[in-house]
Amino acid sequence: MIQVRRLLRGALPRIFGRYAIGSVVAGVVSEITLLTVYGLELLGPSAASVVAWGLGAVVNYVLNRWWAWKLRGRPKPLRELLPYWLTAVVGLVIASWGTGVADRVGHQIFDTDGPRVIFVGAVFLGIYGLLFVAKFFLFHYFVFADTRSGEEGAEPAEEGDEAGRRRSRSQVPSTTRE
Repeated sequence: MIQVRRLLRGALPRIFGRYAIGSVVAGVVSEITLLTVYGLELLGPSAASVVAWGLGAVVNYVLNRWWAWKLRGRPKPLRELLPYWLTAVVGLVIASWGTGVADRVGHQIFDTDGPRVIFVGAVFLGIYGLLFVAKFFLFHYFVFADTRSGEEGAEPAEEGDEAGRRRSRSQVPSTTRE
């Protein structure tokens, strides 16, 4: 029970909460962009969805890096940027593939458009829900992991969080001193 309390009061739930809020904000930005660009007939539906996805992904990256994981300074291209954008593109491909399959299956199962649209929407939501959780763990344990300690200008993750404190590189644990 004590370990559960410690886990719930730790940094992970706070980071996950900020990640979730950031994802909602990015989703709203994407949706508004899609409706605006497509609704004003500036682009077709596919191009408008790619633009909306791209803008949402940029907003999500900034909120994840700066707010959820509290990282500052210049991002590391191979450590952060490449894995983040690969994850985002893979998410886009999986969601597009899944909704396409759901649309084909929906045409075979349902006679009317209403239930088919709800089915495709549910599949889309389910895929994004699974991707949401998978991406959090990928970001937490790989993309944004351990970048705080070596980065100049990094802030502590939370007050009292041992992992977030900066230490001098010249400090040596007393167990290694003679």
